[in-house]
Parts: sequence; C-alpha cells; structure tokens
Amino acid sequence: VIIVGLIIFFTIGNDKLTELNLKVDEYYMQNFNNELFVSQYSYLMKKDGTEVTIDDVSEAMNYEIPEEYKNGVIHFVKPKSLLDYPNVEIKEQEGNIDLEVLTVYTAIPNEDGGMFISSKYDKGGVLTAEEYKDFVLKHSPLYGEIKNPDPTSEEYKNIKEVVGTYDNEVLDGNVKYLACNDKYAMIVISSKENHSNIKQFLLQNKENNWEVIIAGLEEKEKPNIVVNVNYPDFDLSMLPKYNLKSFKIVSEFDEIVNQLKEQGGIKEDEVLTYSCGAGKFSYMEFKSGHKILGHINDEGNFDIYEVENYMSALQKMVELDSINPPTFIINFEN
Repeated sequence: VIIVGLIIFFTIGNDKLTELNLKVDEYYMQNFNNELFVSQYSYLMKKDGTEVTIDDVSEAMNYEIPEEYKNGVIHFVKPKSLLDYPNVEIKEQEGNIDLEVLTVYTAIPNEDGGMFISSKYDKGGVLTAEEYKDFVLKHSPLYGEIKNPDPTSEEYKNIKEVVGTYDNEVLDGNVKYLACNDKYAMIVISSKENHSNIKQFLLQNKENNWEVIIAGLEEKEKPNIVVNVNYPDFDLSMLPKYNLKSFKIVSEFDEIVNQLKEQGGIKEDEVLTYSCGAGKFSYMEFKSGHKILGHINDEGNFDIYEVENYMSALQKMVELDSINPPTFIINFEN
C-alpha cells in the first residue's frame, strides 16, 4: 500500500519531476566537455572527483528546485542496471547498445528510506531502502586492494604474458606502469625493440584468468572516459596520471649521444642500450651501466642529470615537473 501511495504521489507531481529530469540531463549535456563527467559508485562525478549535486544543477541552470526534491541525488548508470528491480519502469531497448549507454538519473528519497529513481527517458519507480543499497553497491569499484605487483611476482608475469600474447609488438616488452585489484588491471608497456612504441591495456580477471578487454588506450584523447563508459565499476584511480596521447614519444637519440661525446659528457666508447623521450624529458642507458636523464629547462637549455637507477630518475623527473611528468620514458626493469 505504501509503495502504491508513493507511486501516486510521484505521478501527481510528474510535471515537476519531469522538469527536474530535463534540467539534470540538460546540465549534463551542457557541461560534459568542461567537466568530463564519469560514473563512480553509480554517482555523477566531475573531473575534480567531486559529486554533482542537485544544488549544482540549480545554480548552473538558474533553476529553482522544488522543495520536495532538494534532498535528491544524481546517479550516472547504464539503464540495464535497473532491470533487476521490477518496480522501476525502464524504456524498451531501441537498439543493440541502447541500455548500455550511461544515463543521468535522479533519486528522490521518501520517508521510508527508499528512493524514487527516474530519468528524462525512464518513468522509473520506487527502490526500497534495501534495493537502493544493493543498487549502489553493485556499482562499487572496490575489488580488493589496489596493488602495484612486484616484477618477480606471478601476477605481474601473468599480466605481462597475457598482453604479449594479445599483441606481439609488446611481447617481452618493458612495463612502464601496472596497477591491479582483484577484478581489473591497467598496464602501460613498450615494445622490446622500439622503446617509443608504448601501448596501454585494460584487463579483467575472469575466473582467475586475465583477459584484455580494452586495447589502444594510448590512442585515446580521454582514456578515462573510454574506460568508464564501458566499465563504470573500474576504479579510475588505477589509471596512470599521464595521458599517452598528449605526448610525442621518440627513441632516436644518436644526435644527442654524439653531442654528449663531443662535449665530454660521456665517454667515446659508450654504447646506447635504451633510450626514450617525451615532452621536455629524455632518458638514456648505456652498456657501461651509465644512466642519464635529460631535461629542457625554462630557458630552453638542455640539462643533463646522472641517475643511479629508475627510482632516482623518477624522483628527479617529479622534482622538475610535478604536474605531468612523462614517467613512462624510464626503464623500470633495469
């Protein structure tokens, strides 16, 4: 009886709710390019990691929220995620991916702890308090501890092998970044032969077997959006801080090496064994074990820093550029 009464209440106030959903959808469309919205824990999140609120919509759209909706929240989920709840009416699928498209929903609390959830496209319905909790938890990105596996661990070796089998260009390649939890893994890896050929993959653990589910992320302007659209339960904190697409990556350093030899920066008999550069940085390793980090300073001069290992090279890079250092140029496996 309570649920029926609630449905009648929201039907009577349908014009107001319809307007709210239209405003929320309009806010999303108008601000997407600036905020690069993503879904985390089922909520609509801005690029700074904060949740979009009803007040944000009110302020941005110059729209006065009806009093009964001011405690509402905004979700950003795939319509198919609501099919498990029979009291919520979702539009019929119009195409193969129709129910897979992330959509903004409003959820309005009732006095029983439940929520009336609906969208511009979906009539919606009531989720009980227990159903609503289940709905949010189903979108949780928490799948165990986030780890950066040691290169000697079986997990590290397995993920690297799976990626190499999927794409032989990175077979036995140089891992630049690897983070994983119990469900997902994100890896950045370069070709063994060409250190500037760097690729990025998302993997999923399916019945204790890792499988590549998205390749080519290095070619995407917004890899976080690509991943989120397809797998909104992926923890976006597992993405590397840099965006590979925004850098021109090179590995030919013969001219620099010759100049260093002429200037006495390195010995004449030094043999280059590893080199990679991007942005204002370059990194070189020599057969003798000598390691060099190069950096173009604010005056346009090329500074050379001798480093002991990948860790000291990494620390120096962050010291020189704390905002977006292209740490993927470093050889993390030596």
